[in-house]
Amino acid sequence: MDLTASAWGELTLLAGALAATLILGYLVWLARHTPPAGPLPRRPLAWPSVDIIVPVRNEAEWIEEKLRNLEALRYPADRLRVIVVDGASSDGTADIVQAQIGRDPRFSLIRFPTASKTAQLNAALRRADADWVMVTDADARLPEETLELMMGAGEADPLVGVVGAPVNPARPHALEALHWQLGNYFRGREGRRGCASLVAGPCFVFRRALLDVWPDDVVADDMHATFTAMASGRRVSLIDVAVTELRSPQGLGGLIWLKFRRAHAYLREVFRFLPRVSTMTSTARAVFLWRAAHLILLPLLLVATGGLGLVWLGHVMTAPAALLWAGAVIGAAVVACWRSRVARSLVTVLALGALIVPTLLLALAAQPLWRQTAAFPKVATARRGTAREATR
Repeated sequence: MDLTASAWGELTLLAGALAATLILGYLVWLARHTPPAGPLPRRPLAWPSVDIIVPVRNEAEWIEEKLRNLEALRYPADRLRVIVVDGASSDGTADIVQAQIGRDPRFSLIRFPTASKTAQLNAALRRADADWVMVTDADARLPEETLELMMGAGEADPLVGVVGAPVNPARPHALEALHWQLGNYFRGREGRRGCASLVAGPCFVFRRALLDVWPDDVVADDMHATFTAMASGRRVSLIDVAVTELRSPQGLGGLIWLKFRRAHAYLREVFRFLPRVSTMTSTARAVFLWRAAHLILLPLLLVATGGLGLVWLGHVMTAPAALLWAGAVIGAAVVACWRSRVARSLVTVLALGALIVPTLLLALAAQPLWRQTAAFPKVATARRGTAREATR
């Protein structure tokens, strides 16, 4: 079909307008009728019991500090239990745990024969019988008030099924830092609107009655718990105190691989729960559908906008003119970034988009072709920059 230049321009504008609507429209929806952040949750009249599950494999570098971090949590000792599940570590992690937990009867160790985070979580979940269950990673550091605040938020509303926290990575790549900042902002606004779209894997809690076990094919245990709560007619809440994640990608290659894995796992859960949107509350349903559109439709619209725009330029400009125009734009951007912090921030946002969009498209294309498992190499550590084989 031979379209005129104006027709290509109109198609470009249409695709761009739809993409902008998905972003700006969601921000407007979040801002409408959203109450300001309220006071910290009150302490419940009676503290619920909590089982903390820590799945580990080859975590000798981190596990002692993790156990001390959990010991320091402010919470009634008789209402708390910690279950560490070791997935066949080869670096002595299980022995370190065994030596450390001997002095505290609240801590126990399960030696699991294989490395699979989902299977390890299920092994501990079958033993867990508390009112609430927390899942936390070995490299996550929790402020001492974290559990109190989570239980305060969970017990304040019987419709709350899952509670999470913002995450601040330690010494991250610039694009990873921006990604967490944006994610924390959106989830915080969603929580105040009535239901957050996701709790982050380094630390979250859920009602024990909500989930018997994770399905064997789950990789994103955090998203599965979130969507299970939504599909059960419950809310997902966030506290305001951030958890620190010590391990994050240090190079661009590792960051791209991590984003692809996460996108692939998240999309699996989106497609799993799409048939159950009718069981969600109106707010949870809206949040779920908005975020599903961001993961599935938005990358397609952005690529379509760019492709149609190039075709339109080819109709209105000669090749030399198009090259000169592109060079002028790039040169102006470089000068603006050199002189303006705002411009540098904008370029960082665009660079993050240039990273996320292709990984989402690849993850979408890989859905029917590749079945990711819950056992794969970790990212390089922020402390020593060494990559270790383990479950995440």
